[in-house]
Amino acid sequence: MNSSAFELGEQLNNQAVKYFLHRPLWDRFNFPQLNLQFANWQKIKYLNANADDFEAAIDTVPNNSGGLYLFYVKCEIISGITEYPFYIGRAQFTEHQNLRKRVKEYFQHFSRNDERPKITRMFKYWAKDLHLAYFVLNNNADIIDLEKQLINFLLLPMNDEIPDQEIKQAIKAF
Repeated sequence: MNSSAFELGEQLNNQAVKYFLHRPLWDRFNFPQLNLQFANWQKIKYLNANADDFEAAIDTVPNNSGGLYLFYVKCEIISGITEYPFYIGRAQFTEHQNLRKRVKEYFQHFSRNDERPKITRMFKYWAKDLHLAYFVLNNNADIIDLEKQLINFLLLPMNDEIPDQEIKQAIKAF
């Protein structure tokens, strides 16, 4: 094997992402009062072209509400079908927290250290293609419940903590 093939293989291995696609988990999702179609989420490019600062659109993320946010990688080769969800999170609306502040914290705090290794990895390998989708919600209890359900049933590759103990144990076992 020549060195360029080895380097490419090493890069592919380091950037491999594991998804769990399990229809019975999806069928457990139960939040009928919301239409969570991706078309109903606001979407922006997260970082600028150099991936060293926020894209200007970050200022359109509301700072007067809470909600859910989704980091995803978008590949432009076949536009519309190559969007890979990586991480789902929540921002409650409180005196000290809001949606804009929370999504900014990822780049400001977690992108350059090992405090959250999967988030650091997300930025290291995919920062230039990283996008943000957000869904505004005003009820903090709904925000918490909906995030738990989405983490449990989507099992996105950069989410570390799985709230449901049965699902968490099943993943650890296998």
